[in-house]
Amino acid sequence: MRFTSSLSDASEVFADSKALLDKLCQKNGLICKLTAYPPGRALRMLQESESVGEMPRFEEFQQMAPTAIRVPTPLGQLSFSVLSHDKNLTVKSMSDLSKHKVFYVRGNAVIAAHKEMEHLIPVASEADCAFMVLRKHGDACIMTKSLALKIMENSKLAPDSYLLQDLFFKPIYLYLSPRYKFLLEQFDQSIRQLRAEEKIAQ
Repeated sequence: MRFTSSLSDASEVFADSKALLDKLCQKNGLICKLTAYPPGRALRMLQESESVGEMPRFEEFQQMAPTAIRVPTPLGQLSFSVLSHDKNLTVKSMSDLSKHKVFYVRGNAVIAAHKEMEHLIPVASEADCAFMVLRKHGDACIMTKSLALKIMENSKLAPDSYLLQDLFFKPIYLYLSPRYKFLLEQFDQSIRQLRAEEKIAQ
Protein backbone atom coordinates (compact mmCIF):
# COMPACT_ATOMS: atom_id res chain seq x y z
CA MET A 1 0.00 0.00 0.00
CA ARG A 2 1.43 3.34 -1.05
CA PHE A 3 1.45 6.33 1.30
CA THR A 4 2.82 9.74 0.34
CA SER A 5 4.71 12.44 2.16
CA SER A 6 5.48 15.94 0.97
CA LEU A 7 8.57 16.01 3.17
CA SER A 8 12.04 15.52 1.77
CA ASP A 9 13.01 11.84 2.10
CA ALA A 10 16.35 13.04 3.49
CA SER A 11 14.68 14.66 6.50
CA GLU A 12 14.59 13.24 10.01
CA VAL A 13 10.82 13.72 10.21
CA PHE A 14 10.40 11.61 7.04
CA ALA A 15 12.52 8.81 8.56
CA ASP A 16 10.47 8.93 11.79
CA SER A 17 7.21 8.90 9.79
CA LYS A 18 8.40 5.92 7.76
CA ALA A 19 9.30 3.97 10.91
CA LEU A 20 5.93 4.79 12.46
CA LEU A 21 4.03 3.76 9.32
CA ASP A 22 5.93 0.44 9.23
CA LYS A 23 4.88 -0.30 12.83
CA LEU A 24 1.31 0.81 12.14
CA CYS A 25 0.99 -1.41 9.08
CA GLN A 26 2.65 -4.42 10.74
CA LYS A 27 0.10 -4.18 13.57
CA ASN A 28 -2.65 -4.42 10.94
CA GLY A 29 -1.05 -7.12 8.77
CA LEU A 30 -0.40 -4.71 5.89
CA ILE A 31 2.66 -3.99 3.76
CA CYS A 32 3.08 -0.26 3.33
CA LYS A 33 5.56 2.06 1.65
CA LEU A 34 6.06 5.78 2.31
CA THR A 35 7.29 7.76 -0.71
CA ALA A 36 8.24 11.43 -0.90
CA TYR A 37 6.54 13.54 -3.59
CA PRO A 38 6.32 17.30 -4.24
CA PRO A 39 3.43 18.76 -2.15
CA GLY A 40 1.12 19.40 -5.12
CA ARG A 41 1.52 15.89 -6.51
CA ALA A 42 1.12 14.24 -3.08
CA LEU A 43 -2.11 16.18 -2.57
CA ARG A 44 -3.46 15.18 -5.99
CA MET A 45 -2.60 11.51 -5.42
CA LEU A 46 -4.43 11.53 -2.11
CA GLN A 47 -7.55 13.22 -3.47
CA GLU A 48 -7.68 10.88 -6.44
CA SER A 49 -7.11 7.82 -4.21
CA GLU A 50 -3.86 6.96 -6.01
CA SER A 51 -2.31 6.75 -2.56
CA VAL A 52 -3.77 5.23 0.60
CA GLY A 53 -2.80 8.18 2.76
CA GLU A 54 -0.55 11.17 3.38
CA MET A 55 1.59 11.82 6.44
CA PRO A 56 2.58 13.73 8.49
CA ARG A 57 0.16 16.62 8.01
CA PHE A 58 -1.34 19.32 10.23
CA GLU A 59 -5.07 19.80 10.83
CA GLU A 60 -5.01 22.78 8.42
CA PHE A 61 -4.34 20.26 5.63
CA GLN A 62 -8.09 19.54 5.63
CA GLN A 63 -8.68 22.93 3.97
CA MET A 64 -6.43 21.90 1.07
CA ALA A 65 -7.85 18.37 0.86
CA PRO A 66 -11.54 18.53 1.88
CA THR A 67 -12.21 14.91 0.83
CA ALA A 68 -9.30 13.48 2.86
CA ILE A 69 -10.13 11.70 6.11
CA ARG A 70 -8.05 12.58 9.15
CA VAL A 71 -7.21 9.78 11.58
CA PRO A 72 -8.26 11.50 14.87
CA THR A 73 -5.33 10.47 17.09
CA PRO A 74 -2.22 12.59 16.39
CA LEU A 75 0.96 10.78 15.31
CA GLY A 76 2.93 13.18 17.52
CA GLN A 77 3.87 16.83 17.29
CA LEU A 78 6.33 19.02 15.44
CA SER A 79 8.23 21.89 16.96
CA PHE A 80 8.65 25.01 14.79
CA SER A 81 11.42 27.55 15.15
CA VAL A 82 12.30 30.95 13.74
CA LEU A 83 15.78 31.42 12.37
CA SER A 84 17.01 35.02 12.08
CA HIS A 85 20.30 36.86 11.63
CA ASP A 86 19.11 39.77 13.77
CA LYS A 87 19.78 39.14 17.47
CA ASN A 88 17.28 41.85 18.41
CA LEU A 89 14.34 40.20 16.67
CA THR A 90 12.41 38.66 19.57
CA VAL A 91 9.64 36.34 18.42
CA LYS A 92 6.95 35.04 20.76
CA SER A 93 4.22 34.57 18.14
CA MET A 94 3.60 34.90 14.40
CA SER A 95 2.33 38.47 14.90
CA ASP A 96 5.85 39.54 15.92
CA LEU A 97 6.89 38.73 12.35
CA SER A 98 4.04 40.51 10.54
CA LYS A 99 6.15 43.45 9.28
CA HIS A 100 9.21 41.34 8.44
CA LYS A 101 10.29 39.50 5.29
CA VAL A 102 9.77 35.85 6.28
CA PHE A 103 10.57 32.69 4.32
CA TYR A 104 8.87 29.32 4.74
CA VAL A 105 8.83 26.01 2.86
CA ARG A 106 6.24 25.91 0.06
CA GLY A 107 3.34 23.57 0.85
CA ASN A 108 3.35 24.22 4.60
CA ALA A 109 -0.35 25.02 5.12
CA VAL A 110 0.14 26.05 8.76
CA ILE A 111 2.44 28.92 7.84
CA ALA A 112 0.67 29.84 4.58
CA ALA A 113 -2.60 30.28 6.50
CA HIS A 114 -1.23 33.42 8.18
CA LYS A 115 -2.70 35.93 5.74
CA GLU A 116 -1.90 38.83 8.09
CA MET A 117 1.79 38.40 7.22
CA GLU A 118 2.70 41.10 4.71
CA HIS A 119 5.92 39.57 3.37
CA LEU A 120 5.57 35.78 3.59
CA ILE A 121 7.65 34.15 0.86
CA PRO A 122 7.56 30.43 -0.06
CA VAL A 123 10.83 28.69 -0.97
CA ALA A 124 11.58 25.17 -2.23
CA SER A 125 13.30 23.66 0.83
CA GLU A 126 14.45 24.15 4.42
CA ALA A 127 18.03 24.61 3.16
CA ASP A 128 16.87 27.44 0.84
CA CYS A 129 14.91 28.96 3.72
CA ALA A 130 17.98 29.06 5.98
CA PHE A 131 20.25 30.23 3.13
CA MET A 132 18.00 33.23 2.35
CA VAL A 133 18.16 34.40 5.97
CA LEU A 134 21.85 33.72 6.54
CA ARG A 135 22.67 35.61 3.31
CA LYS A 136 20.46 38.43 4.67
CA HIS A 137 17.95 38.35 1.79
CA GLY A 138 15.21 38.49 4.43
CA ASP A 139 14.65 38.69 8.18
CA ALA A 140 13.51 35.24 9.25
CA CYS A 141 12.78 31.67 8.24
CA ILE A 142 10.19 29.40 9.85
CA MET A 143 10.97 25.68 9.81
CA THR A 144 10.91 22.58 11.98
CA LYS A 145 13.33 22.86 14.88
CA SER A 146 15.08 19.51 14.25
CA LEU A 147 15.92 20.51 10.66
CA ALA A 148 17.00 24.00 11.65
CA LEU A 149 19.43 22.57 14.20
CA LYS A 150 20.85 20.12 11.66
CA ILE A 151 21.28 22.82 8.96
CA MET A 152 22.99 25.16 11.42
CA GLU A 153 25.29 22.39 12.61
CA ASN A 154 26.33 21.59 9.03
CA SER A 155 26.72 25.25 8.08
CA LYS A 156 29.82 25.67 10.30
CA LEU A 157 28.63 29.19 11.14
CA ALA A 158 29.52 30.74 14.47
CA PRO A 159 26.55 30.34 16.87
CA ASP A 160 26.56 34.09 17.49
CA SER A 161 25.91 34.84 13.79
CA TYR A 162 22.27 33.69 13.98
CA LEU A 163 19.40 33.32 16.43
CA LEU A 164 17.09 30.30 16.66
CA GLN A 165 13.91 30.73 18.72
CA ASP A 166 11.05 28.33 19.47
CA LEU A 167 7.81 29.45 17.87
CA PHE A 168 5.08 26.80 18.36
CA PHE A 169 4.23 23.10 18.54
CA LYS A 170 1.66 21.52 16.26
CA PRO A 171 0.10 18.04 16.37
CA ILE A 172 0.64 16.02 13.19
CA TYR A 173 -1.78 13.51 11.66
CA LEU A 174 -2.22 10.75 9.13
CA TYR A 175 -4.82 11.47 6.43
CA LEU A 176 -6.53 8.74 4.39
CA SER A 177 -7.84 9.04 0.86
CA PRO A 178 -11.64 8.60 0.50
CA ARG A 179 -11.32 5.08 -0.98
CA TYR A 180 -9.44 3.85 2.12
CA LYS A 181 -11.81 5.25 4.73
CA PHE A 182 -12.36 1.67 5.98
CA LEU A 183 -8.87 1.78 7.57
CA LEU A 184 -9.80 4.74 9.79
CA GLU A 185 -10.89 2.92 12.92
CA GLN A 186 -8.16 0.28 12.97
CA PHE A 187 -5.44 2.85 12.26
CA ASP A 188 -6.76 5.18 14.97
CA GLN A 189 -6.75 2.33 17.49
CA SER A 190 -3.24 1.25 16.45
CA ILE A 191 -1.85 4.81 16.74
CA ARG A 192 -3.30 5.05 20.26
CA GLN A 193 -1.64 1.73 21.17
CA LEU A 194 1.71 2.74 19.65
CA ARG A 195 1.70 6.08 21.46
CA ALA A 196 0.92 4.34 24.76
CA GLU A 197 3.79 1.88 24.15
CA GLU A 198 6.12 4.78 23.33
CA LYS A 199 5.30 6.55 26.59
CA ILE A 200 6.02 3.34 28.51
CA ALA A 201 9.30 2.87 26.62
CA GLN A 202 10.47 6.40 27.53
